[in-house]
Amino acid sequence: MAANRWYRSKYLWLSLVVIGALGGVGAWRFLGVKADQPKYLFSSVDRGDIVMQVAANGTLAAVTTVQVGSQVSGNILELYVDFNSEVKKGQLLAKLDPAIFQAQMEQQQANVRTSEATLNDDAASIAATRANLEKAKVDVLDKQRKFRRTKELFEQGLVTRDDDETAQSNLDASIASQKATEAELESAQARYKADQSRLVQANASLDSAKLNLAHTIITSPISGTVIARNIDRGQTVAASFSSPTLFTIGEDLTKMQVNTNIDEADVGRIKTGMEASFAVDAYIGETFTGAISQIRLAATTVQSVVTYNAIIDVPNPQLKLKPGMTANVKILIERVEDVLKFPNSALRFRPTMSDPEMEAAYKRGGEEKYYAFTKAMSGGGGSSAGATATASSGGPSMGSGSGGNRGASGGGGGSTTRRDPAAAMNRSSRGRRVPVWILGEDKLLRSSVIKLGLTDGVSTEIADGKLKQGDKIIIGLEVDPNRPAATTNTTRAPGFGGPMGGMGGGGPRR
Repeated sequence: MAANRWYRSKYLWLSLVVIGALGGVGAWRFLGVKADQPKYLFSSVDRGDIVMQVAANGTLAAVTTVQVGSQVSGNILELYVDFNSEVKKGQLLAKLDPAIFQAQMEQQQANVRTSEATLNDDAASIAATRANLEKAKVDVLDKQRKFRRTKELFEQGLVTRDDDETAQSNLDASIASQKATEAELESAQARYKADQSRLVQANASLDSAKLNLAHTIITSPISGTVIARNIDRGQTVAASFSSPTLFTIGEDLTKMQVNTNIDEADVGRIKTGMEASFAVDAYIGETFTGAISQIRLAATTVQSVVTYNAIIDVPNPQLKLKPGMTANVKILIERVEDVLKFPNSALRFRPTMSDPEMEAAYKRGGEEKYYAFTKAMSGGGGSSAGATATASSGGPSMGSGSGGNRGASGGGGGSTTRRDPAAAMNRSSRGRRVPVWILGEDKLLRSSVIKLGLTDGVSTEIADGKLKQGDKIIIGLEVDPNRPAATTNTTRAPGFGGPMGGMGGGGPRR
């Protein structure tokens, strides 16, 4: 009986309960710890080229564009060219109704003839007056001789006083007549000069009327292609206040240029002769190249952004490029070839560790000197900034997008400049030593300090360090959709967290 009641023993059940509890705790701890272990995202150190570029938007235009206008008003009588017409210099483009200008020219011709006839009359009058003046002068000489003889005879008592006074009166009258004739001659000469001026004015009016008549014929000032036609037959052209544009002609469309604006932060590194590439929406996947021919000194300010106009000369032998197209331009600043590089997202990964764990991780990587330096630079605060931030794999720390070099828009206008984050990063962090993180064979994190070189916004050159091609570096953590998102340090730009962070402390420059 006693043997059949062994299962009723309280000690047996107590032992089973203790064993089950211990097993449950062990399983919970094992599974919990395993679940809490982070799953890292890795990338490899690669070898390749890095190109730093300045990006901007621009507008294509012909090298020489001429707007053909009309200097006179009137109705368009004939049109001889259309859109895309090839024209030669001096070729007839359009004709205005010349009737009004023809009548004005004929009227001015009549005025010229009238002025010429009046001037001829003045010349004849001057000639006649001069003849009368000569006659008056002869009469004065005659009266002077008679007066002298009469005077002598009067003194001799051979003539009376009346004869003497008569001779004096005749002389005075002759002199007065001469002076009157001289005044008449001066008046005729003045009238001649006035009529001569009127003739010059009439000729000028005639020339103006002829010029207006000639302006009814619109010809091409250059050889090229008609880009725009702004008029139609029968349309009235009004040129009262400004010359209206009738045609826009581009000269030699096999040579184009891109007008683009460069931000003032980048213009110091842009030089004439630099290579530039661009793409247009009309030809997806095709890249066109050119060279900077001019950087204009006139600054443009739009929404507090100062830019300078850069001209890029572009060959267009196949006439693919059209005036007015928008070009997405990249100007080559610097290029390095066949260098070690790593993704910038590795600079954003910052492990969550205590100070002793962080120090141990640096020691495992042989970077304890860097740790000591950055700890001293942070005022003994250890890893309070860099080490306490959670890991992030949210993308590259410098730039975004496919090219990594598209920044904030400059705002307004057909040409837009964009600040290049890769360029800014190069100016601020090139030559700086920063840590990246590696998972060792013992599954423990260790750091490797590298010296940053050129960056294109997606990848950065390893100018110096222990890493070699093919090494795996941590770029972030796998995101578990079933777990709430970890709190990240979003108060600082990615990669600038602190002394042990991506790029904050900088570390010693060696």
